[in-house]
Amino acid sequence: MSKIAIISTSTSSIDYLNINDPNLRIARMKILMGDNEYNDFVELSAENFYKQLKEDTSLVPSSAMPAIGEVIELIEELEEQGYEEVIIITISSKLSGPFDMCQMIQKQYEGSIKIHVLDSLNAAISEGFINMEALRLINEGKTSAEILEYLTKLRTARKQYFMVDNLRLFVANGRLSGASGFIGSMLKIKPILEVNNEGKIVSLEKIRTQKKALSRMTELLLEDIKDLDDFIVTFISSDNKDGVEYVKSHVLEQHPNVIFLEAPITPVVGCHTGVGTVGCSYFDLSKK
Repeated sequence: MSKIAIISTSTSSIDYLNINDPNLRIARMKILMGDNEYNDFVELSAENFYKQLKEDTSLVPSSAMPAIGEVIELIEELEEQGYEEVIIITISSKLSGPFDMCQMIQKQYEGSIKIHVLDSLNAAISEGFINMEALRLINEGKTSAEILEYLTKLRTARKQYFMVDNLRLFVANGRLSGASGFIGSMLKIKPILEVNNEGKIVSLEKIRTQKKALSRMTELLLEDIKDLDDFIVTFISSDNKDGVEYVKSHVLEQHPNVIFLEAPITPVVGCHTGVGTVGCSYFDLSKK
């Protein structure tokens, strides 16, 4: 049986989920603010990042991929440690470039370790859950082919919603198609967005108040899961504890025994969502 490792991109928020698995490595995305560059999570935590955004509302941080050399170094270290295969799971290729970069590494790497690259078609904690499932399957002794087959189905067996409190950074960093149609925060719109099955962020509904947007997003999630027998729910926010608690409490009221994950939106994703975003998603695990 091959010894398999997982490389996750830090966009997955997996750093905040207390995963202690020797088969996991994390490729650090970068946050650029002014003349400073930070490695996601290890040099700039969610708490410190959102504090800075609240203190200086003119800040426009941006994100950058890990250097190719950093990813190759992770692969070389795994090879030296006796791993025979590595599955690299990236943020949706429609949202950032690590998938394309890792495919290039896959084609050019001359070591003996076998490299697989999977586009998660997700972001944030939904991406993180896909990584967690990959680790679970490794520990169950599954082959890389079995793991990739399962993850390929899992990545779209879900819905992922989020409410953005302020579109300023989404617009500034060009991460939302047709964002100009919202006229941004000028109209105080709190849009409900969705990561669709192609891994793109698309507008679902335009709502004027945060309270109504959170209520509507909760309705959408509850409608999705009402007939499911086996599922997991995720909650995430960029320093909006009241907002995420609102959604979570309503879900747990109807599904008190549901397994759920919760984490902050890590800074490299927060460069685009800004402060106040709340997200929720579910995965249908009935075919697990």
